[in-house]
This record gives sequence, structure tokens and C-alpha cells, in this order.
Amino acid sequence: MAPRINLFTANKAVSALRQSTTPALSSPRSIASPVRFRAVQSLPIQRRWNSSRDGSKKVEPQPDQQTFPTADQLPDVTEEANEISRIMDKEKRCDGIPSTPELDQGTPVEEILSRDKDALKHMPKVMRDALKKSGGSRSFSTSARSLMNDLQGTEPNNEANLIPNVPALEGASDEAAAALASMIEQVQGQALEENPGLKFDPPAVPEDMKTLNFRNRYDTMQDQFTKMMMESGKLTKAQKNMSLVLDHLRTSSPPQINPRRRLLGAPPASQLPLDPVLYLTLVVDSVAPLFRIRQQKGIAGGGTAVQIPHPLTLRQRRRTAIKWILDASDKRRDALFANRVAAEVVAVAEGRSGVWEKRDQQHKIGISGRANLNTNVRR
Repeated sequence: MAPRINLFTANKAVSALRQSTTPALSSPRSIASPVRFRAVQSLPIQRRWNSSRDGSKKVEPQPDQQTFPTADQLPDVTEEANEISRIMDKEKRCDGIPSTPELDQGTPVEEILSRDKDALKHMPKVMRDALKKSGGSRSFSTSARSLMNDLQGTEPNNEANLIPNVPALEGASDEAAAALASMIEQVQGQALEENPGLKFDPPAVPEDMKTLNFRNRYDTMQDQFTKMMMESGKLTKAQKNMSLVLDHLRTSSPPQINPRRRLLGAPPASQLPLDPVLYLTLVVDSVAPLFRIRQQKGIAGGGTAVQIPHPLTLRQRRRTAIKWILDASDKRRDALFANRVAAEVVAVAEGRSGVWEKRDQQHKIGISGRANLNTNVRR
């Protein structure tokens, strides 16, 4: 009869006899374990001596033990805070704000230089003279006296409120101060009688002006020219262009006046750039026509239109001249509109513009049509 076999014990015996099919190098633990163990045995025991819980005891390193620069024991955090607080409290000011001795306790430069002989030789002459003249007194006085002690005189007049208190000179008597106050009061009274309500004389008004109150900011001619340059209601842009035109007239060279086409009532040509508004006004008034030509039908009979001259006001004359100048400036090749207008104004001043020909042609037609002024219209 075959012996009985326990299956549990047989399994353990078979696994013990069975050899491992995996190589020994496949397990990293088999190599790392002995290497780590040998490295731990070869290195000496290292300890950190940075801090210790017990401040009274200090552990001394062994003679054969390796030491490091950071091996000194550091103080506790609370001890360091107490030391910083003690230093800061020592340098606190009376208001409790920490300060430094360099700011609160300084040494004068003169005192430092007086100790050093070499520095005293090379010291500036101003500081050297100050050290020689240094004394207990200053060269100026800072004493202040009461204002009431200096001011003596009569009270200001309640009606005029223009007579101030008379300052009495040092050493002057009260009688002299009273006499001076009476003289000032007499002069002020005479001024009030001559100019009631005015402290000073009123400014002189020119004969051609009724008042000195200017209701318009710009000149009449300049304002009319600016508004004729305006397009689509953009007044600010037109004012900017007018400013550029005046700058061009101010900075340009004096015009060379044509003797056959002179400007009306103009000063010398060299003075025109000094006043660009006057320059522009003279140019516009010189080429402004005196009348316009009106076409009237039925005067001579039939459907023929007769040319009749009609006088213009000053504003209408200037408007016609400005329109001619702007139309002539559109034919120029300058990029900026302001430069074209300024160049055309200069050309008119020098007699080179075609605006003069338009004015002459309109005057010729008006002179030839004077005979038609007294004719009656046939109905």
C-alpha cells in the first residue's frame, strides 16, 4: 500500500526544490541593499548642531568627528527677537518712532575739519573764513516788533475808505505824524472831488471809438474771412486755417508792391508782416469792387437785358473780394488749404493775382452801364 501524501506539505517542498528562472540582476533590491549598507558603514555619523532645545547645555563634538562651518549653535528665535527689540528701544525718540544715531546725532563739518589738519588745508576758502569769523553773534537780526507800535496816525475814512494809517518813523513826534496824515487826507479829498467813484484818472478813449468795451474777440475783417473759409459748419477748423494763414503772412518776406497795383492806404511794405491782420485787411479792401452788375430786363424794350451797376456796402464789397481770393486759391497746387489761401493773399499784395483783372473788368462794365441808371422800366 502506497504511503499517504499531504498535499499542503508537498507543495512547500516542491517550491523549495524549484529553482528561480529570473536572473539575479532583474531585482534592484538585491544590488541596492548591500551597496547602501556599505555606504552607511563607511561614512561617519553626521549631526547638525544648528539649534538645541536646552540652551544651557551645549553638546561638544567628538575628537574624531568631522566638523562643518554651520555647526555652531544658533540662538533661539525668541532670544533674537528680544535682542532686536532692545536695540530698537534704545534708539527710539520721544514720539516712539525708532531712529538712527546718524540722523539725530550729527557732527558738524566744521568740527570734523578742525580736527584734521590735512583737510583744513584743502578746505574751501568760504568755510575757512567762516571758521575764523565764527562767534556767538549773527550778522543779522531776527527780532520782530509789534505792528501796532509802528503804525500811528488817523483811522481810515469810512466814506472813502482810501486813507491808510501813516507809519511813523522812529523818533518822529506825534505832531509830525498828524500833519502828514492831514496832508494825505487833503490830497485824497481833492482826488475824490475831481473823479467821483474813481481812485485814478479814467483812461483816454480814442476819438474814433465810443467805448473801450470790446464785444468781439476777433477783428471784423478776420471774423468774416474765417466764416467764409468754413465748410459744413466746422468753425474750429476754419479758425485753425486762419491762424495758419496769419502765421504765413507774419513769417513771410515783405511783398514787392507793383507800382501799377498799389494797396489802398498801406504803410511801407517792410512793416506789413509785423501786423498780419492789417496786412490781410489791406489786401481784401484793395481788390474789393465798388459795385456789382445787375442784369435788368425790359428797360430798353424787348427781352434784352441791360447791365446796371449797383453800389455795395463795405461788408458786401469784402465778401466779393474774399470769394474771388478763395476761388483763385483753389487753382493752386499746394497740399494744405491754408497755404493756398496765404500764397494767394501774397500774390494779390504783389499784383500777380488774377483777382485784379476781375476787379478791373467789373469796373469797366459798371462805367459803361452808367447811362442806364436813369432809365425807367417799361411795363
